[in-house]
Amino acid sequence: MVLETHILDLIEGRKNSPIAKALLGAMSQCYRAGLFFRHFAYDWIIPIAQLQIPVISVGNIVAGGSGKTPFVEYLAKALAPKKVAILSRGYRRKSRKTVVVKEGTTPEECGDEPYLLAQKVPEATVIVDADRAFAGLLAQILNADLVLLDDGMQHRKLNRDIEIAVMHADDLFGKDHFLPRGLLRDSPKRLKNAHHIILGGVRDEEHFSKLGSLIRRYSNAPITAMELFVENSTKLASKKVAAFSAIANPKRFHNTLKSLGCDIILSEEKPDHTAFTEEEIQRLANLAKGAECLVCTEKDAVKLPKNLHLHLPVIPVRISLTPTFGKEHLEKRIQEIKDE
Repeated sequence: MVLETHILDLIEGRKNSPIAKALLGAMSQCYRAGLFFRHFAYDWIIPIAQLQIPVISVGNIVAGGSGKTPFVEYLAKALAPKKVAILSRGYRRKSRKTVVVKEGTTPEECGDEPYLLAQKVPEATVIVDADRAFAGLLAQILNADLVLLDDGMQHRKLNRDIEIAVMHADDLFGKDHFLPRGLLRDSPKRLKNAHHIILGGVRDEEHFSKLGSLIRRYSNAPITAMELFVENSTKLASKKVAAFSAIANPKRFHNTLKSLGCDIILSEEKPDHTAFTEEEIQRLANLAKGAECLVCTEKDAVKLPKNLHLHLPVIPVRISLTPTFGKEHLEKRIQEIKDE
């Protein structure tokens, strides 16, 4: 975890070490070469599983924090009354078995994001397995009408009928370097395979147009901007808060709080998908002099210890997405899927 944090500091420019950057750059070229041969193998050699129901992949080319999971939630709800199965890897879960998330399943078994999706979209079937082709076959057996492949762009074992790429205005192209020198997990050229692009962090129409021009170097797919909406904003507006999070991009979480007029007295971050212990949360509450509450993301909230006894309330920031610019393209896409 310490190494991961150190590398992120180098990527984001918070630390500077020419030797470390050179080493990461060499590793980045190895990653790029491996990625090329992997895609070549799946394009020409390795057989790809084909389901009898439509598969919609939601993924990205940049590691972490682009908004894939909130968009999967949005899409699953928008496709009702279709029977939707959401397939997820369940990153950093403790179990390796296939899990169909149901009442009694824990975040440790299935992973925080699948658990959260099952809570927020109870009408969907959430299946967790590293082998998404097997999970897709299981979705068919469970009579799903279609499959949403969460974080699916790099998962090539399963054929997809529609590829949706989710990007964020803060960093469209992963600092222009592949992992681990930058945050690119796939080549921007892969955007040519996208049927639709979802874009977060757009400020206004001029910003949307400028970002679209950059994306158009790689893709002609329709682009829809999605705005983040805080559902419980009245509980948080203008409060003094202590924030804690274990997500890919805590800066965006803090910016969301600031947009609500929150005064962040204290903050604590951990690597993505890790859980906070009761002792860590208790310590944060004790140090947060003057704070009115503790705040975290929904993803962090599902991993909180049960029966916490704190002198401050813990309020998860409940978010959803709504389309803004290019809304008509997304509405058309959803209707086409529903009509199949």
